Amino acid sequence: MFDVQTDHQIIAFGSDSMGLYATGQLGDPIVTAQRTDGTWTIHADGVDDTTVDNRNAAIDAMKEHALTKLGPSGPGGKGYSVTVPHGLRDQP
Repeated sequence: MFDVQTDHQIIAFGSDSMGLYATGQLGDPIVTAQRTDGTWTIHADGVDDTTVDNRNAAIDAMKEHALTKLGPSGPGGKGYSVTVPHGLRDQP
C-alpha cells in the first residue's frame, strides 16, 4: 500500500466550474476554470486567461496556470503535484 500526498487538488463544483487549491486549504482557489456556452476560461491572478473547448484541456491548463503562478516546489525548485479526482476527466 502506498500513501501518496500531493501539493494541490482540483475540485469540481457542478458541471461548469472547477478550482485548484492547495491541499487541505479550501480558501480562495489558486486557479479557477469556468465553462460558459461550451468554452472553459481558466484564470489565475497574474497569469493571462486561457480559453479551451473541453474539460481535459481545462484541467491541463489549470495545472499549467498553477505552475506559472506558484513556480515549482520541492528540493532545488523541482517538482509539482496536483490530484485530479478519478473520473473528472471523463465528465462532459
